[in-house]
Amino acid sequence: MTSTHPTSEFKNKNVLVTGAGRGIGKRLALGFARLGARIGLISRSKAEIDLAHIEIEQAGGNALRIRADVTDHEQLTLAVDRSRAHFGSAVDILICAAGVTGPLTPFVQTAAKAWTDALQINLLGAVYSCRAVLPQMIERRSGKIVVLTCDADDIPKLNFSAYSTSKTALVRFVETVSAEVTDHNVQINCFDPGPAYTGLTDDII
Repeated sequence: MTSTHPTSEFKNKNVLVTGAGRGIGKRLALGFARLGARIGLISRSKAEIDLAHIEIEQAGGNALRIRADVTDHEQLTLAVDRSRAHFGSAVDILICAAGVTGPLTPFVQTAAKAWTDALQINLLGAVYSCRAVLPQMIERRSGKIVVLTCDADDIPKLNFSAYSTSKTALVRFVETVSAEVTDHNVQINCFDPGPAYTGLTDDII
């Protein structure tokens, strides 16, 4: 691959991105690809990751499309195995960007399934993703995980109970796991990208 940053520390690194078909996940995938990384694109939507894959390949990058649901631990484990087999190396960096707003209605008016579905995707999706890559990272004593969060320490917002609960719990999860893996030279951190226009913005509007 011809990279605009030939000395980039990400050149030929294996980067796995969940939620890579749109929004911030896609932007991060495209950005790391421009820096020479090999990108594993994970999404439930074939159409979205097909488009992301085309954009990366047309820019001279290297990407692999993997359809998987982050709420299914077995699918994520297989996704990690596919990435390793395709690129010939283990996952160096995991970016957990898959997320939904969840129901934007008062808690007492929200269907229980809609509420728990948001937790499944936002919280357990990241939990399962981390669980899929951490064993190999610990074994190699090398790896970085970035988990996207948002406004976890901000004042509560009306009608965001599922989203806020899942993202706040996610921060505590990352803090706890970080303490467990630091001696293995594995880093896991939260990242709040700040205001950004995405599909989630349309949902909120």
